[in-house]
Amino acid sequence: MSLAIDALLVVQSTLVFLLAGYEYLTLMHFPALPVDATHTSNRSLVSIILPVRDQARTVDECVASLVGLDYPEKEIIVVDGNSTDGTLDILRSFDGKISLVEEEPLPHGWVGKNWACHMGYQQARGDLLLFTDGDSTHSRDSLARTVNYLEVTKADLVTLAPAAILRSFWEKLLQPPIFWLIMMFVGGKWVNDDSKPRWALGNGQYMLFRREAYDRVGGHSAVRDRISEDYSLGRLIKAKGLRLRMVAASDSLGVRMYSSLPEIWRGWRKNFYSVSGNHPLFRATYRLALLFTFLVLPFVVLVYGVYLAPATPLNVYLLTGAFMAFFLWLGIIILDRSIRISPLYALLLPFAILFYIGIGIDSTIRGALGMGFSWKGRIYGKPITGQLEVTVP
Repeated sequence: MSLAIDALLVVQSTLVFLLAGYEYLTLMHFPALPVDATHTSNRSLVSIILPVRDQARTVDECVASLVGLDYPEKEIIVVDGNSTDGTLDILRSFDGKISLVEEEPLPHGWVGKNWACHMGYQQARGDLLLFTDGDSTHSRDSLARTVNYLEVTKADLVTLAPAAILRSFWEKLLQPPIFWLIMMFVGGKWVNDDSKPRWALGNGQYMLFRREAYDRVGGHSAVRDRISEDYSLGRLIKAKGLRLRMVAASDSLGVRMYSSLPEIWRGWRKNFYSVSGNHPLFRATYRLALLFTFLVLPFVVLVYGVYLAPATPLNVYLLTGAFMAFFLWLGIIILDRSIRISPLYALLLPFAILFYIGIGIDSTIRGALGMGFSWKGRIYGKPITGQLEVTVP
């Protein structure tokens, strides 16, 4: 029995080491948005489409930053989803600087954000379409730089990875590991490799499309029932053989996704559901088991090894546990330093993963029982049927 356990620990250590190698290949030296913002003389009109719903806390700063963009050839279309918290009053204070559209009744089968984006698209005149979120803030040169990057790379979609604005304890503890997991799940910088269609991601906080590419994949109409519509749109872009580019832009875009533990829990609960596709019980359970096996169990092994150390200083639990914990901690410490978070939060990685496993269990149970997911006054979570489809909006 002891030999079998030793062998399993060696296998687990080897897999964690390979995971660290994969992490290095996909996440290290991630491309950044170039500083150069020079243009051709023929600038394209950019239609900025901003869907909002009950975002009075952040929408003023967001819209002000969009109005202040150093890119004259733009129109700002804000679609309000029947907000009840004062958002609409704030938007009306920008009269003359934005086009305000009040969302029509949500059709059956549509996610609210996707419907709002579709409505904004129907009003848009630009050859380039920028979809962004109401909790984002934009530097003055961000649009000029992104348009220039799109033109230079001949990309069909440029999506930005923003600076994460993290203020509370729970944000600093839970958000970085989730970002880390997502980027490894989608292949990190392999998203930018045209020869790897499997690896794709769009970040709905900032997606700049060529209009013809957006039309070709069917736009938000093609992903009308997808909670993680940005991920699905990124997949559609690459499935059509179009060029997707994702770059870090911490000096150009800032986003505070969630500001409290309840928001983090509810927000990622619906996202965990959506990335599981039809949310089969086996797939969700399999992912949760992998999270525990490779991101929590190594620390359990290490603690047990420390417990045995007084009697057996160089026991296999201590050696393999320390080996695995080192590589796991190293990855998240590098991430935390890059986003100016204390490395002390990285030491709490196993607890953060346990929280995320709890979110996943909650999501799985609610999805399996058809209970749905409450978000901004609406309920989502009906089973998704069929494959992604390309439609003409």
